[in-house]
Amino acid sequence: MKGQIDETDKKIISGYHAALNMHNLNRGTTSFMLVKTEHCLAFIDFCKETEAVTDLFRISGEFNYLVKIQTATAEEIAEFQDAIAKLGHTKSLICLKNIFENRVVL
Repeated sequence: MKGQIDETDKKIISGYHAALNMHNLNRGTTSFMLVKTEHCLAFIDFCKETEAVTDLFRISGEFNYLVKIQTATAEEIAEFQDAIAKLGHTKSLICLKNIFENRVVL
């Protein structure tokens, strides 16, 4: 790898990141939650303040948001779901196995 980033690379590389071992951080249980809410700003603020939330996407369709959550246990997922119950309806999906993520094919 060359020591400098050329102008073309600067246009497509937004940064370099470390890959963290979530199991070693005691956050090895991954879940995704669909959320339907009319309290969008309050929900976004709640997610920003919640350590377990690693990704938040605004989506189209019946639900407003897709949330990726990394916790130690399924019980913590239930606690998160209970905490946002006042903000709207949710549907949870627990990841059984991570096949791959952050994949970019150029």
